[in-house]
Amino acid sequence: MGEPFYAIGFKITDEASYQALAEEAQQRGTPTHAKREQGVLHGCCWSIGCGLEVWTMLYESKDGLFYADCRPAFRTRHIFSLYPWEIAEYEEDGEAVARGLLVNSSAEIVFELQNITEVDLSRLRDRQITAAVSGLAYRARVLTKTKDPLFAPLAERYPRRKVTEADYAVRGRILSWREIKNPHTTSNLILIDVDAGKLRLEVLINRSDLKGELKVDGWLASEVWLQGHILSDKELQARYEGLDRQVYRGSFWETLRREI
Repeated sequence: MGEPFYAIGFKITDEASYQALAEEAQQRGTPTHAKREQGVLHGCCWSIGCGLEVWTMLYESKDGLFYADCRPAFRTRHIFSLYPWEIAEYEEDGEAVARGLLVNSSAEIVFELQNITEVDLSRLRDRQITAAVSGLAYRARVLTKTKDPLFAPLAERYPRRKVTEADYAVRGRILSWREIKNPHTTSNLILIDVDAGKLRLEVLINRSDLKGELKVDGWLASEVWLQGHILSDKELQARYEGLDRQVYRGSFWETLRREI
């Protein structure tokens, strides 16, 4: 239960520490909600900083309010376009799992959808979705020898192990990395950009769980829990950094005019 939390800098060792973190996230987080046929999902996102988050989810049925889930999250800048796609929602567990094919690729990814209460799924029907997806690593090591890239469900590689459908084995060339410090716990984390062949993925790991010394063009082998967020139209527009053709061309020069 605690390993994915450790990837974002929280040490969860038992039920008491799990409940304490959930309570803190409820107190510090920003609430959202989404109506469902048999009740309401209440989401709460505690944004810690540096893209790190803790989510809690409550499912309010017609019979009352039930505690559902608390989980770690990371908002990466790596985005993927998916079509076709489907989302399986487990309301009473507070979970949603997204599955889809990468556009212009035959690769399928399955990930825990964190912000189910922030998006209106009814507006996304019959169109591709854009999601920011990354892996929270259970463990990772730098390889001494080059191997073939790998992106495969852990359940296929280790059928006897108890894993979720969002757990993956990721192996690939290290493109870059940067260090992150959890502002709340001061834990040292590393965000590693990996070329896994089928896709390029950011892997977040606690520094103490990484074996070996990172180097550009080196190779990383890891086991991760895929999680992500669907981007809204507003978020997609905010990411655009190119030329806006809807703006009058002369206005570009007007902003550079010297004041007299």
